[in-house]
Amino acid sequence: MTSSYGFLPNDNLPAQDRIVAMCQEAGHLPGISLFTEPGGPIIAWVKYRPELPIEEALTQDWVAKQLNAMPEANVRAPRVYAYFMASHYCSKTHFTWTTGYIVMEYIDAPNCIFEDYEMVAQAVQTLISVRGPSSAPGHVGGGRVAHGFFVDGVSPIRYKTTEDLQSHVNGILRMMEVSKRVNLVADASNGLFLCPCDIEPGNFKRLPDGTVVALDFRFACFLPPSFFAVAMMKELDGFPRAVARHVKYPQSDDSDVNAIVSASYFLVPFHRNDVGTSKRLHRHKPFRAL
Repeated sequence: MTSSYGFLPNDNLPAQDRIVAMCQEAGHLPGISLFTEPGGPIIAWVKYRPELPIEEALTQDWVAKQLNAMPEANVRAPRVYAYFMASHYCSKTHFTWTTGYIVMEYIDAPNCIFEDYEMVAQAVQTLISVRGPSSAPGHVGGGRVAHGFFVDGVSPIRYKTTEDLQSHVNGILRMMEVSKRVNLVADASNGLFLCPCDIEPGNFKRLPDGTVVALDFRFACFLPPSFFAVAMMKELDGFPRAVARHVKYPQSDDSDVNAIVSASYFLVPFHRNDVGTSKRLHRHKPFRAL
């Protein structure tokens, strides 16, 4: 299988239709191992789910390359070999859907456990220092923002600029008659940074030398630094809270962080995320799911 999108080439991978068949046979799993032959060595790991977008794969590979360029980094991410999509049809329900596949390096190491929270915190500290390649909030390549700020974790629109995201947050505050306004443009004056939101033990592996491997980039977008503080303030689970206590957040305006959290909670009663968006922002709605 040849590589594209600047992914790491790997000519030993099975054909795409074979990978699809293997995943269908495995059923609803987060991913499966790939072999050159039954009983042979594992050559890759494939992650798959309905509507998994190319932007998630691009983000993972971008972060992996940035970390590889940091010799002192205590965290790494699997390089991506390939990404593709396949359509599926259920004859019983007449339902058609599309599944995205990320084929990546296989990391032979155990998942982290709760007791590894300090090790994971050091890894997260490095991850949030990774600067994005553009000024558009979201994954590499665009798309909707995945963050706990939003109901169900996904933005209703694509934000082309930080100003667009700022306009949406301030639109919510304005609609709810809150006088405070946030300045995300100032917050992002040094760029947008990785914001890992799904900090669970199973999303990290630990290598014998103490290096941590970050595995999941579905909820890891490039955002103004304050959004990591927002994610940690909204977190209720024990493991991410334990991790957060050992991470030094980026310097952000605390009043902005509190206002963003308030705007997030204002969305909940509406059960939708387009509250406070202008007509101009409505034109940025995506055509497919995250």
